[in-house]
Amino acid sequence: MSYLTIEQLADGPEARKELAELYALDVALLSATLDGEDRSAWDADEQAAADEAIASIERFIAQADGEVESRLAQRGYPLPMSATQFPVLAVWARAIVRYHLNRNRDRTDEERGRIERDYRDALRALDYVAQGKLSLGAGDPLASANPADGGAVRIASNPRMFTRKGLGAL
Repeated sequence: MSYLTIEQLADGPEARKELAELYALDVALLSATLDGEDRSAWDADEQAAADEAIASIERFIAQADGEVESRLAQRGYPLPMSATQFPVLAVWARAIVRYHLNRNRDRTDEERGRIERDYRDALRALDYVAQGKLSLGAGDPLASANPADGGAVRIASNPRMFTRKGLGAL
């Protein structure tokens, strides 16, 4: 089970355009390959390049799954988790995949910065989940493992310095 599918990664014309540019493919060819449509308009070499691009993207997705699971395993989550039940896992996996796809590509500073920021944010969130500081959301199997006080907020302070009794002697 994967936290992100290639269809989710390539959802929408902008995402498909980005993937096609990364692999120097015609967007129409990439779309036809992803959608299982007729590719006879392209020669065998172009079709092979599209197939290799899909295989490469799937390897990056598998790598992202490993990064997500390595952090979830630190906390003791039963793996694999359901991306349908916890959609935030797909968001984080997408950020990780996009980072790895783009890390050696020539991008503008703004594009590179956004991709790197999303990647760092995803890893930070996964680290917080691993530390128990962040929940996966409703239905998180480990979120119910609250402290003995039921998660109640407690406020503690130092004892009062100035009391009526203490000031009475002045």
